[in-house]
Amino acid sequence: MGQIVLPPNVIGYVFRTDCAAQGWSYIGQSTRLDQKHIGGYFGSSSAIKEAMAEHGLDGLTKRVLATAESALELHYLEMVSIAEARKNGVQLLNGDFGGPRPFPTMQRALWAALPAAMRVATDPKKFHKVITRNREMVEQAILDASSVSGDEYYIGLERDLLAVEDLSYDCPSCGSLAGTVCRTNSTVETKPHNPTSNHKARPRATS
Repeated sequence: MGQIVLPPNVIGYVFRTDCAAQGWSYIGQSTRLDQKHIGGYFGSSSAIKEAMAEHGLDGLTKRVLATAESALELHYLEMVSIAEARKNGVQLLNGDFGGPRPFPTMQRALWAALPAAMRVATDPKKFHKVITRNREMVEQAILDASSVSGDEYYIGLERDLLAVEDLSYDCPSCGSLAGTVCRTNSTVETKPHNPTSNHKARPRATS
């Protein structure tokens, strides 16, 4: 993969990772603009981390789909990119439709700002049509979802992680027990122990 050069004044970009051998793709966003990270970052969701852990990085390609000059624009373009790929029948590892995390918060915000989108969320073509024709209302949902309190954010994040992470075993890195999510700053008493995605050392259940 050649060097990816981003235009000036952008704060982030939307990218697509493809694995031709396995037939899947992943769409995400990043605000890390240094070349080392751009070249080596393929996504951080549970699904893509498990795929990379199982199959490695060989055969992965990455391309930029869009760039953004604000966080609001970045979230919206990620949502549109995911919706467009699903409309076109791409097999995505993404478990949600993008935007601010945690996902349940974005769902509630979109229900409030643009219920028509949530009513057709399981229909890729209709969902893409609604969110591209109603950008202002989608952006309002993004703003509402981004303004949640820290406590609400981490409650939602933990709920998401409990649903998608493999919690079959204890984590040797942070000490979280089987059935519970990993935590940040496990060795530092003075820092918050917030929920986080599985540490690399946490064993996975064998298939």
